Amino acid sequence: MSETTNRSRSRIKLFLLALIGFGPLFVAYAVFFYFPHLLPSTTTNNGELIDPPILLDEVDDSEKLVGRWSLILLKTECGNECDQLGYLATQVVKGLGKDSSRVSKVLLESDHAPSFKQSRDAFYDFQSLKLTNTEALSQISKGRSGLFLKDPNGNFILFYPLKKAGKPMLNDLKHLLKLSNIG
Repeated sequence: MSETTNRSRSRIKLFLLALIGFGPLFVAYAVFFYFPHLLPSTTTNNGELIDPPILLDEVDDSEKLVGRWSLILLKTECGNECDQLGYLATQVVKGLGKDSSRVSKVLLESDHAPSFKQSRDAFYDFQSLKLTNTEALSQISKGRSGLFLKDPNGNFILFYPLKKAGKPMLNDLKHLLKLSNIG
């Protein structure tokens, strides 16, 4: 009888060890697929997530932007707001410190874009590129002026309207650059 008792105890111990190892996997699977309301719905990003991301295939000389993070200003009729966005983009890149070389600032222009009436001082260090089709980006910005964040793979991933440009954008960029090995 002692041999059967030892065998039973050994099986119970083996079952408990397997349960400790595989139990969390089964619980995670069940929560994810059968109880999605238990999953957190909040995010840590401050910008507006562009889902699905827009690819950079409609920009002339887009190879200049691949491999680097970019803050992109779409040239629209935005008055003083464009100057503020240009200034904020410059300050955000400076605020990155040693990671500032990983981020470029880009001014996207289209053939039918209005000419800037404001000073060009805010954009002296921006790369200027031509955009062949502004429809997708214009739909996301919804007529608001703001900055787009592009990842090193060429995807537009976040949009920052003027009220969220600045410190919130800097926090997002620091977080992304910390987690990213590319760009």
